[in-house]
Amino acid sequence: MSLFDQLPVVVIGAGGHAAVVVSSLFRLGVSILGATRRGGDGNGPELGIPIIGDDSVLERMQPSEVMLVNGIGMTAPAQSARCQAGSRLRSLGFRFRPVIDPTSIVAAGVEIKDGAQVLAGAVIQPRTVIGIDTIVNTGACIDHDRNIGAHSHICPGVTITGNVKIGSGSLIGAGTIVTPGVFIEKNSMIKAGSLVNGC
Repeated sequence: MSLFDQLPVVVIGAGGHAAVVVSSLFRLGVSILGATRRGGDGNGPELGIPIIGDDSVLERMQPSEVMLVNGIGMTAPAQSARCQAGSRLRSLGFRFRPVIDPTSIVAAGVEIKDGAQVLAGAVIQPRTVIGIDTIVNTGACIDHDRNIGAHSHICPGVTITGNVKIGSGSLIGAGTIVTPGVFIEKNSMIKAGSLVNGC
């Protein structure tokens, strides 16, 4: 049993993305202490877990005794609030658990970095690297030999074909298709429903 399997988690954020991530954590059987949000305490029936306060509650926790899960979504490229929260909390010694939903398909040899999330129904094929804190959202399909940069968001229903490289901090909008051999520069914003063609 790994460290990730043993420690309880605190979810950072309590919005829509947090609800999706909590759903994955439930399916994984992870022990969840609660979620943080701006504005502090209160019940979290929309998440099914308690709201334990804002991020300042972490100051009373030992980084060695809890893992964090980033429940802040990413709706814009580059230095998003999600990225900023991850950097700030890592600087305090906290670690972020990767989340791999049990309904996803992840091939052997795929490298999933710290804090990355592979959500329900996603498919990731061999020789692919998913960067730190990157979201591979619901139903996204990533084929072979890809490098998805840190702090990126592969939105629901995206299809990324083989031999593609996506720079860090990029957002690939829902339903986009990226054809083979494409290089997408860092901090790129690809609008929903796009065809990104390398030919």
